[in-house]
Amino acid sequence: MTSTRRGPGRPSLTERRKEDTRTEVSRVAARLFTEDGYDTTTVEDIAAASGMALRTFYRYFRAKEETIAPLLAAGTRDWVDRLADADASLGLVDALLTSYRGSVRHARTADGIAEDQLRALLRLVGGHSALRAVWLNVYRDTEDRLRPAIAARVGASPDDLDVQLAAGTVNTAVRIAMERWAGGETSVRSADEAVGRALRAVATGGLLAR
Repeated sequence: MTSTRRGPGRPSLTERRKEDTRTEVSRVAARLFTEDGYDTTTVEDIAAASGMALRTFYRYFRAKEETIAPLLAAGTRDWVDRLADADASLGLVDALLTSYRGSVRHARTADGIAEDQLRALLRLVGGHSALRAVWLNVYRDTEDRLRPAIAARVGASPDDLDVQLAAGTVNTAVRIAMERWAGGETSVRSADEAVGRALRAVATGGLLAR
């Protein structure tokens, strides 16, 4: 008899379908927020545009602002996954940069997330405290995921101080780089270029090395 049990850590089919639905609603909400405005877009608007009843919407999200979380988190999860699979011969900074660039390319092609759409969404995040709280929570979760990925590459424990500092520094550098890029920083042309510049800056110590 063939076993139908799923392997450890693998989501069930029901869980994957739920996550797919959350991501699709997230795309719809992001489009409505950037095209029509966050304040004027209602939960009813998002549910209707997603083709679901309002009661169904609340099975997936507790509030309007939470709808952007899956879209924002998808890129960070893919980044950490790619870091775990990056060439072992690469140094940590190069592995972080390579994996991040790979996640950006994946977002453009597989997820259909254009840079102008992402930039518009991040500008909205900066102007609404509820959205910003979601954005910061996404990066808090990313830091928790980065720690074991970094620890595995350097042969250390995720609880080591150096690993925690590296994960926190890298995570903050990426977040700030994305916010500056979305805000219209003219010295970089793309999101991955902004992140690359920030990671190289922290790798060399920045102001703290002076």
